[in-house]
Amino acid sequence: MTDGKGGPGTDPRFRFEGAEIRLDKEGRWFHDGEEITHKLTADLFSRSVQKDPAGGYRLVVGLEWAPIVVEDAPYVIRGVDVEEDKAVGRLNDGSMEELDLASLRVGADNVLYCDVKGGEFPARFLRPAYYQLMKCLEETEDGYAVRIGGKLWPLSP
Repeated sequence: MTDGKGGPGTDPRFRFEGAEIRLDKEGRWFHDGEEITHKLTADLFSRSVQKDPAGGYRLVVGLEWAPIVVEDAPYVIRGVDVEEDKAVGRLNDGSMEELDLASLRVGADNVLYCDVKGGEFPARFLRPAYYQLMKCLEETEDGYAVRIGGKLWPLSP
């Protein structure tokens, strides 16, 4: 539904004003510095992240939207299931998706990232997911790589 001012999450009349909403690097949500511990609310927020056309990210729920502060990445990978020829990640929004192993990269403090949602968003591996994937780690001439399905996927810096 649009009224000439754009679709859901774009109409300035429906912008939530006030308190800061923040997503920390561990995938926890905060409202004005207080952690949101209500699971259904946190899950809804995790499913409602979109890119903000002005840069950064926003929450869009129905017609209402609010800018958010994302400490690191808008998605976190909570767990990884390594199958014969792929790795499937469990994301903080409740979804499971095949990970884009070509997008694996190592950031500061050896934090592992890859792209999710069709390459649209970066995701940070939480420790359990990191250790699950590192069972496939191999040292190569060029550094380190993950071997899945007989193929090596380099870990880019």
